[in-house]
Amino acid sequence: MNSIQLPQGDVASLLSPKAGIGTVFGPEQVQLLDLGFRPLPTPSREAIRHSPVIRPTAAHPLARRLPASVGSFLAKALRSRWESYRAELRRCQDDFSEQTVHKLRVATRRLIAQFDIAGCVTPGTTAEKACWCLKGRLKALGELRDTHVQRLFIERRMERFPELILVRDFLQRRERGLERAAAAKVKGFKTRKLEEWTLGLELHLTRKPAQARRPGRLATIVARATTKAFLAVASRREAMDPANPSTIHRTRVAFKKFRYMLESLSPDFTGLSKRELRRLANYQRRMGILQDLEVMQQCVTAFVHEREGINALLAPFTRYLRASRARALRSFLKSADELFGFWPPGTLGTNVDIAAARRQIRVDRKLGGSTLFT
Repeated sequence: MNSIQLPQGDVASLLSPKAGIGTVFGPEQVQLLDLGFRPLPTPSREAIRHSPVIRPTAAHPLARRLPASVGSFLAKALRSRWESYRAELRRCQDDFSEQTVHKLRVATRRLIAQFDIAGCVTPGTTAEKACWCLKGRLKALGELRDTHVQRLFIERRMERFPELILVRDFLQRRERGLERAAAAKVKGFKTRKLEEWTLGLELHLTRKPAQARRPGRLATIVARATTKAFLAVASRREAMDPANPSTIHRTRVAFKKFRYMLESLSPDFTGLSKRELRRLANYQRRMGILQDLEVMQQCVTAFVHEREGINALLAPFTRYLRASRARALRSFLKSADELFGFWPPGTLGTNVDIAAARRQIRVDRKLGGSTLFT
C-alpha cells in the first residue's frame, strides 16, 4: 500500500541533557519505604503464582542511571521542550501551512508530556493548567490536520483513480475555510502565561533544597509516572477490538503520551538509544496509517452520501480503501504485542515472553505498577 508517510517525530532532535550520571545505588539506598512511600499491598498467592520471574529489585535500570541532579535534569528537559514549542508556534504564526501546523502539533504533544512529568514531582496545579491550555490548542487544529491528511492521501492516488478530483476539490474548499479560522486562532495564541508556568516549575525543580537532597525520590516518582503511562497503553491494547477502530485509536493516543515521555527522559534517564526510540516511532506509525485510512473511509462515505449518482463512480476507490485498511490492520496486529517489550528499560530489543509480560501487567495493574517499576 502506498501509505502516507508524514513525519511522526524527529528522533534525531531528541533532548540529551548534560546532566551527569549517578553511581550505582545499592538496595539500602532505593528502599521505597526510605523514600517516604507507604508499604505496597501484598500480592495474592494466585498473582504470585502466575507472575513471571520479574521481581522487585534494586537493580532496576532507572536506579542505575540516575542523573546527579534529577530536578535539574527535569528542568532542562522542560526548558528544551518549551523553547521548541515556542519556536514552532512562531513559525506557524509567520507562515501558516500544512507543514508548520503538523510540526506545531508534534511540539505541543511533546510539551504536554513534559508538563505531565513535571506535574508528578511538583505541588499545585500549574502543570495541570498548562496541559489543559495546550490540549485546547491541539483541538483547535485537529479538524484542519485531518483535512490535510485526507487531501494528501487523495492527491497521491489521483493518477490511479482520476475520479478523485471531485473529492480533492471538495477537500480543498473545506481546507481553505478551516485554514482561515485556524490561522486566526494560532495568531491569537499567547505565550506569556505558559512562559510563567514553565519558569515557575523550573525554579521549583532546581532550587528547592529538600528535592536537591533527595534525587532518588524524584527519580522514583518519575519512574512510576512513566510506568503508569505504559500500563494505560497496555490496558488499551488488551481491550483492543480489531472490529472497532476506536479501540485502536484510543491505544494510539495513549501510546503517544508514553512515547513522548520516554523521549523526553532519554537517554540519560532510561538508557534508550535513538535506534531503540525509533522502534517506538515505527510502532506508533503503523497505528497512524490505520487511523488515516479510517478517517479517509469516513470522508468518502460522507461525500458519497451527500451526492446522488456518485457512488458507482467512486466504487473502485472505495473497494481499494477497504482492502488497504484490511492489509494495514493485519500488518499491525502481527506486531501489536511488541508493545509488551517497550517497558521497563532493558527489555527493548530482547526476546520477550509475551504471555508472561501480559500476566505481569495484569498483576501490576492490581498492585499500582510496583513490579514494573522495580
